[in-house]
Amino acid sequence: MNIKDLIVYEDKYLVIINKPRGLLSQFDGNKDNVSLDVLLSQYLNKQAMLINRLDKDTSGLIVFAKDNRSATELANIINDHSIVEKHYLTLVAGEINEDGAVDAPLRKSYERKKMVVAPLKSGAKTAVTKYFVKEKYNGYTLLDVQLVTGRTHQIRAHMSYIRHHVVGDIKYGDYKVNNEFKRKFNFENQFLHSYKLVFGDIKGTFSYLKNQVFSAELPPELQEILKNLNN
Repeated sequence: MNIKDLIVYEDKYLVIINKPRGLLSQFDGNKDNVSLDVLLSQYLNKQAMLINRLDKDTSGLIVFAKDNRSATELANIINDHSIVEKHYLTLVAGEINEDGAVDAPLRKSYERKKMVVAPLKSGAKTAVTKYFVKEKYNGYTLLDVQLVTGRTHQIRAHMSYIRHHVVGDIKYGDYKVNNEFKRKFNFENQFLHSYKLVFGDIKGTFSYLKNQVFSAELPPELQEILKNLNN
């Protein structure tokens, strides 16, 4: 894997990478597992500091800082969803006709190791997800999903909550849908791609990123599925 081919943007403070599906964002302690932060650190010949993590089986845009000061400032910017919009493309089960939003608090279920919708009084945290219909297929919908908050597995848990499961999602998805995609497309991973970062009114060191938009196309494998979905 040539890390240079994955770089979407780079300057003296940061690097934005288009992470492939199946690659860890961060080293997990197992030397047998390849991770993006280690690959990028080797390329930079210095420690790359992860700012926003993606699940192993989620592809798309991920930000790294090149020094501690930049990491602190970038983390504050990226984690403020009023400053930076994070958009994902996801294919979900069922046909959705209108744009909408899910406002449902999430907390971790320690018994099942999943995020679940629950009352705030139970320890859940506010979680809001906006979604916009991009394309409708026979029995499926491609959504542009914007995170208003950034909880663990938020998109996957919220889509499951409204009964429009992310295709291929083993933990939160629909068993029958997943089996159908495995049979038809030999696809066994979640159809979820971080495709756009929109920087708003930024102050300080990174003010030069104001109004900048960075994007990454759907991986060819996912594009091919969409082309053949109605066949």
